[in-house]
Amino acid sequence: MNKGIKAGIFSLILVWGLCLETFGQINDSVAGRLWTLENCIEYALENNIPVQKTRLQEKSGEASFMEAKSSRLPSVNASASFSGNNSRAYDNTGGEFSTGAQMGINTELPLYQGGRISNNIQSSRIELDQARLNTKEAENDIVLSVTQAWMNILFARENFLCFKEAESTSAAALERTGALMEAGAVSRQDLAEMQAQYASDKYSLVTARNELNVRITELKTLLDLSFDTDFSPAWPAQIPEPGKELPAFGQITEEVLAYRPEIENSALSEEVASIDLENARAGALPRLSLSASASSSYSDIYATSFGTQLNDRFSQNIGLSISIPVFSRNENKANVARSRINLQQLELESRNVRNQLLQTVEQLYVDAMAQQSRYSAAVEQERTARISHELRQEQFDLGMLNAIDLRQSKDEYLNARAELIQARYSALLYQKMLDFYRGKPITLAQKESGQ
Repeated sequence: MNKGIKAGIFSLILVWGLCLETFGQINDSVAGRLWTLENCIEYALENNIPVQKTRLQEKSGEASFMEAKSSRLPSVNASASFSGNNSRAYDNTGGEFSTGAQMGINTELPLYQGGRISNNIQSSRIELDQARLNTKEAENDIVLSVTQAWMNILFARENFLCFKEAESTSAAALERTGALMEAGAVSRQDLAEMQAQYASDKYSLVTARNELNVRITELKTLLDLSFDTDFSPAWPAQIPEPGKELPAFGQITEEVLAYRPEIENSALSEEVASIDLENARAGALPRLSLSASASSSYSDIYATSFGTQLNDRFSQNIGLSISIPVFSRNENKANVARSRINLQQLELESRNVRNQLLQTVEQLYVDAMAQQSRYSAAVEQERTARISHELRQEQFDLGMLNAIDLRQSKDEYLNARAELIQARYSALLYQKMLDFYRGKPITLAQKESGQ
């Protein structure tokens, strides 16, 4: 085999091995850890691609701002050239080769640009602030997405634990019913009902386990973790109960409008549009600039030395130029009209952003109140269903109730528990989202446990 081909194959294998090693190190950095809600949010803020892109836009804005501030400084350019020339005599009998060099430096300083330089500096600073606000908006979006995914996992886990307990209870009841049937205390039909109840609870347990795995996979996808990455949630030691009362809606809207970056971002867009309008109007103003240059040259066709020629041919120039727009075929007028329209559009967009944000907050507020009422009702429903089921279980143990009625009682109790779990996490999620819109960080009490 050709040595070049062998070397190429070896290089590819080496690069591939390094890539695998690097990927393995990334996986090792997240494998084996217990993931809390705070860990997930922190990881997402550091690694989410849209967030990283907005941070790069911030750096681009910083470069643009630096460039705008430097526009007040003079520009300086230096030039140098070397040339050779071969020419024949007038009678075409011979020729002579000569060399030469030219060098120079020039500078230009804007003195008056109709306020454009100051406007551009201010506009670049505002656009940098907007880039930072865009990053904040992207971070807010990913925090909400991670929180929703995390709450879905907690809901699925508690649902799974509920059905696991039900399956365990059904197994014990089935064993006890079998013993009672052998003793002649219950009929074969009662045993069949218990077997059906156990099979149903076992199926529900499998479904709940699959749902939990699906929810965990959704969060891993959101965090951009690979499929084979070990993801072990750190289950909270205690889930906080949903709050019983919400602040007044007027107070919430004031806090939201003062905190959310969308409002400030839209206001800054109006400021940039106002500056663009001023720049458009400045198109009708004169421009004044100062320029200066110095140059010299050398040629070997002269007998004098290099230094002497540079000194003899050294020339300087300074000038002041002014440009006065007289007629631009209505270009300036059109620019002013377009800038004014753009400003009006952004004013409408700011109103639209504000209205949409308030509509979102209002819907969250209504949903939070509705879920709180639902949770309160579900608590009472679960309590009465549990007491009723416990009484019917006692009746069944005494032979006063058949297995069909007991199974119906247990189904009612399980449905009440499932409704309570769903109502609890829905109320908690909406309240957490509403708090986040108000500027409060999202957090849950956690313990380091992978159980």
